[in-house]
Amino acid sequence: MNPAESVPSALIQSPQGVLASLIGLAAFFFFVEKQTRWRLFEFLPPLIFIYASPVVLNNLGVVPSSSPVYGALKDFALPAFILLMLINVDLGAAVRIMGRGVGVMLIGTAGIVVGAPLAYALVHHYLDPDAWTGFGALAGSWIGGTGNMAAVAGALDTSPE
Repeated sequence: MNPAESVPSALIQSPQGVLASLIGLAAFFFFVEKQTRWRLFEFLPPLIFIYASPVVLNNLGVVPSSSPVYGALKDFALPAFILLMLINVDLGAAVRIMGRGVGVMLIGTAGIVVGAPLAYALVHHYLDPDAWTGFGALAGSWIGGTGNMAAVAGALDTSPE
């Protein structure tokens, strides 16, 4: 038996179907939050369910594990959604809430921006020629977390190794 034959295909295969199911899923959770006002959503916002549900749907064989829709959403929709989310941020209030934390974060970021190239300059003779991209991705992680690391790694075309 061919191993590919043992893997069940997803119920929804077409990119249009995958996109429609993801949009419907997001709409469903935002609708449930607005209509029910469950306290659960105070602790776990709809975005948590929206991010986790495709994983469950994939494991149940409803949506495929790879689709052109996923890349398009990552490349085009996600940056737009982040921009729309940040448009309403009151920077003054955010700085007042964070207090000295902002200064500490900026000093830490400056340390990483200066320290990573310095560390690379000290050890680059022992590394592959494109190892600098790994330093860039790692610095992105230290500055802004895993999402930032993924964005920097994608921008620098960092190899998984």
